[in-house]
Amino acid sequence: MKDDPIDLDGRRTATGRHETEMRRRPANDLSFTAPSGEPQPENLEGQMLAEPARKWIDVMEEWRFLLERYSETPEANDERIQKLIRRAIGDMERLRRREERK
Repeated sequence: MKDDPIDLDGRRTATGRHETEMRRRPANDLSFTAPSGEPQPENLEGQMLAEPARKWIDVMEEWRFLLERYSETPEANDERIQKLIRRAIGDMERLRRREERK
């Protein structure tokens, strides 16, 4: 009997996929390739420096980028801080989806 493999990543929420990617990535790897549809860190950083955000979605993406960067630092190593960061990113994702539906 031969079964096809189950695509677990396809069954996860966007936040769940992000958290899984963060666990899979080595801590010292800065060359993170974001899933399609999400801005690449180097592109977002350039945009943040080039011009101010024009929409709330842009502001949320900037904050998400900064929170993800902060979560990788030794100062954010506390599990409580990591939980707060994950919750904030989850809230931003939920609000972004709601805003896109409008």
